[in-house]
Amino acid sequence: MKGKLLGFAVALVAVATIGVVQLDANALDSTRDCDQYAVVYCGTMSEQEARNKYNNGDNAAIFRDFGISQNEITGMKPGVVYRDGTVRVDGRIVARDAQTAIRHFSGGNIPGSATAKRVSVSRMADSQTALVKFDQDGKFMFAIMKPCGNPVTGTPTPPPAQPSAACKSLTVTKLERTKFRFNAQATVKDGAKVRGYSFQVIKNGKVVDTKRISSTKLSASYTYTQTKAGSYKVRLTALTSEGEKSGGNCVKEFTVKEVPAKPSIDVTKLVEGVKYTRVNVDVQYEYQLAVTNTGNKDLKNVLVTDTPEQGVTLLDAEKGTITDNVWTYTIPTLKQGETHKFTLTAKVPEYLAGRINNTVCVDTPDIPGKPDDCDNAEVDVPKPDEVVVCNPDTSETITVSKEDEDNYVPVGSPECEEKETPPTAEELPETGAGDALMQLIGMTSLVGASTYYLRSGRL
Repeated sequence: MKGKLLGFAVALVAVATIGVVQLDANALDSTRDCDQYAVVYCGTMSEQEARNKYNNGDNAAIFRDFGISQNEITGMKPGVVYRDGTVRVDGRIVARDAQTAIRHFSGGNIPGSATAKRVSVSRMADSQTALVKFDQDGKFMFAIMKPCGNPVTGTPTPPPAQPSAACKSLTVTKLERTKFRFNAQATVKDGAKVRGYSFQVIKNGKVVDTKRISSTKLSASYTYTQTKAGSYKVRLTALTSEGEKSGGNCVKEFTVKEVPAKPSIDVTKLVEGVKYTRVNVDVQYEYQLAVTNTGNKDLKNVLVTDTPEQGVTLLDAEKGTITDNVWTYTIPTLKQGETHKFTLTAKVPEYLAGRINNTVCVDTPDIPGKPDDCDNAEVDVPKPDEVVVCNPDTSETITVSKEDEDNYVPVGSPECEEKETPPTAEELPETGAGDALMQLIGMTSLVGASTYYLRSGRL
């Protein structure tokens, strides 16, 4: 150790106009120690130098006693070993209760060395700059003091949690023959943030469309229209603070049907815009129906029938009639490519376990067979002691206990709509009397440090 190994506390008093200056217990040594206490004479200022001097004399025996092999001296980070027993990197304590080896000093024996002893770092004169080694999980392994080459071990502190992000899921909902909704979800942990989403549509291995959405939410959706028939894939990439995240669960296939060369019809059914959702007991919600003529001729007298399973009660519709809880409506003429849309209001009057299906079918005399097409959507309800709410922080619909209902907002509330974050004005640095005071304190510390150096000398 350059300076001297402290066997007693040294106090330095300097009489000045502003008071008393005390010795800094964490004086930092960063220059080579070419003295009798250094394990590696004149130190190891780099990994290469430490590896080159590893086998000199009894160095290898000392390093092995501290669990350090020559090939592990790589990929190290700059840090400091302090006399209070801590090892720090970038200001963070990565180890405590540190021990080191010192030559020509009293302490625990080290096999293979006649001069080096194992001691606490509290017996150093100064804190030392060091090379610090971590394992693949970010946990402290050992350190080597740069000025003297002395090895250091200690009790590792838990490494800080690392931010992480992932693409959670992608679903594709068919809205019409040529229109689809892509629903994206991401997950983040320990400070990671979502910055947006990217949707790539691929056909025959080639990207045909790309859409990027800026968002800080954990979910997003995009309505996509593709008129060319064929099979497609859509790949979702979550754009996060930890980079771009995708995966197998974020790639889905969808098909745009050919316009048939004969009469054809297609019906689509959604509930609150999705194929399945959870609704509160005895609270109204809506089904959305879309009937499209996908054939090459106009269709006449298209009968649309909506039949829910027991548990769902149909309440109202824009057109048609509800009889015995079955809704019917006849479209007099449905032209080629034309779509008729309908909204049905319904509710689940009382709790019923499991999903409740609702099926819509269409039938026209112009197409043989019955029915010509059907589609369905499902709902379920929470248990009697639960309620469906919206989390305004994530815009997600979730189920919570009724006692926690006041911590959230009702589904469909404006608070759950994503809002743009206004730009934050940049703050200018403040100057004034505080800066002058800090400069005066700094000058005082320099006076004290200089006086201590002149008084202490080196061993």
